[in-house]
Amino acid sequence: MSNRVVEPISSSLLRRLFKWLILCILLFSSLQAWLNYRTVERSFNMMINDVAATHLPMLSVAIWDIEPQAIQKQINLLLENSHIAYVVIQTSTGQQFVGGDVEKIFNAERIVRSIPAPAEQNGHVGVLELVIDKSVLRQEMIRSGLMVLIEVSVLGIFILMTVSTILRRDLETPMRQLAEFVQNLQANQLSGQPEPDLEPRHRLSEIGLVLDGFRSMQNSIQKHIHHQDELVHERTRQLEKAMGALKELSVTDGLTSCYNRLLFNERMPGELQRATRYERALSVLFCDIDFFKSVNDQYGHSVGDAVLVAFAQTLKREIRTDVDWLVRYGGEEFLVILPETDLHAALEVAERMRVAVQNELSVLLLDGKLLRITASFGVAQKQDKDSVESLVQRADQWLYFSKTNGRNQVQPRLDEH
Repeated sequence: MSNRVVEPISSSLLRRLFKWLILCILLFSSLQAWLNYRTVERSFNMMINDVAATHLPMLSVAIWDIEPQAIQKQINLLLENSHIAYVVIQTSTGQQFVGGDVEKIFNAERIVRSIPAPAEQNGHVGVLELVIDKSVLRQEMIRSGLMVLIEVSVLGIFILMTVSTILRRDLETPMRQLAEFVQNLQANQLSGQPEPDLEPRHRLSEIGLVLDGFRSMQNSIQKHIHHQDELVHERTRQLEKAMGALKELSVTDGLTSCYNRLLFNERMPGELQRATRYERALSVLFCDIDFFKSVNDQYGHSVGDAVLVAFAQTLKREIRTDVDWLVRYGGEEFLVILPETDLHAALEVAERMRVAVQNELSVLLLDGKLLRITASFGVAQKQDKDSVESLVQRADQWLYFSKTNGRNQVQPRLDEH
């Protein structure tokens, strides 16, 4: 696995969201502060104008009647407004009345209003000058901006926490569970299905699409593996069948379909050991077709081959299936191995074979005549110290005795035992 640090996708999204949220808060706060500033400034100016307009009639009467105390009283009333820092009243007669904080008159905004004469009089009786304290306006603007910033920040934090909770629940947790499932997936566990914690939805999300795609991939892989297993099984079956066929060909005589001498050399020692170990009887028939050379010389090898095939089939009919076995030992010589069979029973089998060959075996010649043949048999039963060679040699000796004693017979004689 890579050594790179794993960063949850929700954390990456939240970090980017946080940057955009800060930018939006700054932009929105700036816009809201500017709008608030315009509103407060407009309200401030309207308020100052209203204050001035309210006191002008009273000042007009006080100046007209030359009442300094009344004028000073109006000045004090004006100064009660926190937005007015200093007041100057200049009468048309040259008198001047002042009030307020003189330190705030420098670099301050001033509002000048003409004081009209009382009703039914023409002209002006003086000038009202108001020095405005902008620090109050600035404080109000700062307070308003802070409130906007706090409200927007709280809203942004709430949105961020909500989005964080949703992302972790609906994105990070399912994706982590899916990643852990894929990371721990083994070749023998492809049938397992990932089951991340997802909220039930009526519509399919991207994670749902990923899950569906993963499940489809699993199903495809499983089908492919199943198909490959079947293909391997079929190929194995075909190979075993081919190997069996090759094995059969390697141990079977191609003409007569009997076992060949190679199989006899492999299998016979086991038969002999088994008979010795369990103290069971074992007999061998050695048989040979009489005058087979003259058949080949007179009728040709094709007829000779037909005689060999017919002879093998005749012998097979007389042996026990899956117990006894027939071997073409060489040329027209055949061996019949009879497990669990003593000499007396083996002589009976050999006699049945001899009779069957004499009475039933015939080969149709080209001229329409039937060629009949006979066979000679030598029989031997395993003795205590017999080897494969000695047992076969004894059966061969009895076969030789049968052939030299007139052929078409079984030796030793059944009536002698």
